Amino acid sequence: METTAKAQRVYDDGRAVDLDASTPRQWTSSAPQVASVEPQPDGTVKVTALKPGSTTITVNSDGASGEATLEVTDARLLSLQVSPTSASVLAGLTQQFTAQGTYGDGTTRDVTSSATWTSSNTAMATVSSTGLSTGVAAGGPITLTATLGGVSGTAQFTITPPPPVLISIKITPATASVLLGSTQQFTAQGSYSDGTTSDVTNSATWTSSDAAIATVSSMGLGTGVAGGGPVTLTASLGGVSGTAQLSVKGWTSAGSMSTSRYNHTATRLASGKVLIAGGRNGTTPLSSAELYDPATNSWSPAKAMAKGRFAHAALLLDDGYVIATGGVGALTSTEMYDPASDSWFVVSPMSGGRSGHTMTLLPSGQVLVTGGTDGNSALATAEVFEPLANLWVRSSTMSTARFNHTATLLSSGKVLVSGGSNGSGSLSSAEVYDPATNLWTPVATMVTRHSLHAATLLSSGKVLISGGTSLTDPSSSELYDPGANVWSTAGAMVAGRSRHTATLLDSGQVLVAGGDGSSYYNTAESYNPATPSWSAAFPMAVPRSQHTATLLTSGRVLVVGGEDGTHSLATAEMYAP
Repeated sequence: METTAKAQRVYDDGRAVDLDASTPRQWTSSAPQVASVEPQPDGTVKVTALKPGSTTITVNSDGASGEATLEVTDARLLSLQVSPTSASVLAGLTQQFTAQGTYGDGTTRDVTSSATWTSSNTAMATVSSTGLSTGVAAGGPITLTATLGGVSGTAQFTITPPPPVLISIKITPATASVLLGSTQQFTAQGSYSDGTTSDVTNSATWTSSDAAIATVSSMGLGTGVAGGGPVTLTASLGGVSGTAQLSVKGWTSAGSMSTSRYNHTATRLASGKVLIAGGRNGTTPLSSAELYDPATNSWSPAKAMAKGRFAHAALLLDDGYVIATGGVGALTSTEMYDPASDSWFVVSPMSGGRSGHTMTLLPSGQVLVTGGTDGNSALATAEVFEPLANLWVRSSTMSTARFNHTATLLSSGKVLVSGGSNGSGSLSSAEVYDPATNLWTPVATMVTRHSLHAATLLSSGKVLISGGTSLTDPSSSELYDPGANVWSTAGAMVAGRSRHTATLLDSGQVLVAGGDGSSYYNTAESYNPATPSWSAAFPMAVPRSQHTATLLTSGRVLVVGGEDGTHSLATAEMYAP
């Protein structure tokens, strides 16, 4: 603060006359750090207060002197202004406030750090000694006060709740399956920390765990590219993810064998690989064998059999070996394949030659061979092979000679033989073999005659007979109930067919593929025991008959070879249920 002073000479008669004291030497301050003096041309002096304290101002002029004591004090604080006057933050965040003081001398000063700060509600917001306020809980406005020297200023502070945080994503449907080439729309629903939900389908990022089987668009539209799955589809947003499973039903290529063939056998090994043996690609029986590896979707050659054969039978023994019996070209011959050494070795031959027969692994580990033809006549004979003794034993004879029939191991351990041909036509008879008594017993007659049909043991213990050549209805199917010894119709198939395959899927449904009837079929259909009903399935890439179908450990079905009515086939296809 500044002020102007002057000096006067006072005479005895009371007169007062201004002194001319315009030089620096005439004015002094005993404490120049408290107040400074600056003589002015008009004889006055400018006094500037610098800091609180006391100083003596002295003047000397014309042989006269005088002095005055000057007390310098702080300017009086008149008001406090808190800035900003109002503010809002999210809970957990901070806001800096400042305090500006206005003094009686007209000056202003930042007093943020010297003022005392308080909050009207510390449960909602706190304020530090330097004016930094922190939002604690949503609410307000509350009052923040800065106080200095009995003077206060205030501001209003509002704490807003944090925006809802995405905590989970749910994809609908959670599981789905589509046919190859078809689509499925998925939606993503986000759940937030405030209990609300929102559709985030279009804002989430979508990915597929295997784009070779199924892709997904940025809008959640899944497309089946190849049979397989389930594929995991993931929707992600802000570090939060949700998943769904998409399976693609249909057929995809499983490569090609080195040799085209039909009337061959396919046996799933303990390793999960599939051994393809024999068959024919014309009239010549094949001795070659090949291995399919599902893990790599690839084929490799296996050691060839000692004899070429088709219309033979093969199965996996309990010890992991594969036994192959009979067939055209090797009627009595029996060979065994060792997967560990990739080698075939000849074992004891059957007592009689046969092709178009059946072979069933009994619970005892023995092998039952039934019927077939010796090239001239249908056979009623049956025999049992003891692998450990390398010995064939004649069993009792069936009541009916037959070939191109089926044999099914029942839940009881008995074997149901049904239908077939006796050389004159298809059969409707059926009989059961009991390993405990080595005896055959006729059972109820089928509803329809069947030959070159398929038989499948269902999870219920019943046996499904599908298709086959028939004098009455080639599209017929029927069920055998062993407990009641009753046959009943199972409805008409989508297409009448014979020399097809029927595979029990892990779902309990039965996949029927290919075969021939009015033409050679690439069609497939499935039987649902729960309904019960038949429905069309996705068709194969090519027609095929006299092929093989093998259920893999993955639950998929490998279909191999066959013929299309003109050519034998080397191709293979994989069905994903």
